[in-house]
Amino acid sequence: MKIGVFFESLVDSGGGISVSLTRLNFLTKSLENKDSYICFVTNKHSYEFLKKKNFDNLIYFKINFFFRLLLFLHSITFTKKIFSILKILNPLEKNLGKHKIDLLYFISPSPFVKFCNFTPFIYSIWEMQHRSIPYFPEYRDRKGNPSTFLQREEYYKHASDLAFKILVDTEKTKEDIKKAYNVDRKKLFEIQPFVPNLPAYYEKIRDKYNFDKIFKELKLPKKKILFYPAQFWPHKNHIYLVNSLESLVNNNNEEFILVFTGYDKGNKQYISNQVKNKKLENYIYFFDYLSSNQIISLYKNSFALTMTTLVGRSSLPLREAFYFELPVFYSGNILDDKYASFVNELDLKDFDSLKNHLFKKDYSIDKDKVIRAKKFYDHTCADDVIIQSYKNILKDFKFNFELWKKD
Repeated sequence: MKIGVFFESLVDSGGGISVSLTRLNFLTKSLENKDSYICFVTNKHSYEFLKKKNFDNLIYFKINFFFRLLLFLHSITFTKKIFSILKILNPLEKNLGKHKIDLLYFISPSPFVKFCNFTPFIYSIWEMQHRSIPYFPEYRDRKGNPSTFLQREEYYKHASDLAFKILVDTEKTKEDIKKAYNVDRKKLFEIQPFVPNLPAYYEKIRDKYNFDKIFKELKLPKKKILFYPAQFWPHKNHIYLVNSLESLVNNNNEEFILVFTGYDKGNKQYISNQVKNKKLENYIYFFDYLSSNQIISLYKNSFALTMTTLVGRSSLPLREAFYFELPVFYSGNILDDKYASFVNELDLKDFDSLKNHLFKKDYSIDKDKVIRAKKFYDHTCADDVIIQSYKNILKDFKFNFELWKKD
């Protein structure tokens, strides 16, 4: 049995490349034979990135204009019927057949899933909040292109109908999908947490670097740091924290600063302007890019992780904070119930909510949450637990594959 892995994440995609990288790593470790898979990488920079990470069996799967044109023709009902009569496969499945792929694994959500009509596949759905905030700019039509909302609906529905398995991060995400697409198939979903690669990296190099020195080189003031590692999408809701810090400063609580780090996705200038208008430049600090060592130094020296995202039943920074034993302030009514029990939930309609958690006794931070969160991380994100999950999925598919496979 030969496995294909479809890898589309870009090197600068933040959490996307991290999730894809760790899942590829776990998948390859679950295979008995390292030559039993091929990884199709759609981006040249990502291909070079994976080569440097010493992954085997990589193929640069170039998607040029002609390739996209053929896919477009295969998406039109009329031409699709003609191609079907003539037994002409779409270019994706033609390539999969060329490499004798029996099962295709989409390492991340992908629009190419809609061209998997004959090839069994495993699909990944990371979150479903495009349905709760479809009016946000990242989900609306842009410059004549169909909206992300409509695209996701098409891909996710196709996957829900035809996938062998769908990987999700939490029970709540699973329920979101079942409700959205009226899914009633048993054993369709496999719950796997997003495992950050930062903890594993830290375990390897922790004795080689002076993280206090690395932290000092960031030249931040000696105050309590509220850390928010997130790209500047509107749904990341940085503005809530800006307004919350303004509330703190206006009440003469000046012992905290905010640290934002992440690439601009169209909303950074707005956030920066708000910081200037509110005269908070001495309380809020921006970093476009930080190395893994610098991010680790921030986790080790921050007072808490603050995440006010409107998207995701869990997240990578959440688990990183669990690992580094950092208190967490998170958007209320967003997380899966299992994760919500380890955080301090914020009321996103109340800019005093953070202040109340920090200073009022009724909202005091429960240190026991940090201890329990670390134990939860160690149990759910252990290598052997995730690898065994992949082995079980492939074993299950192989059992079915024996019913129809050809020599």
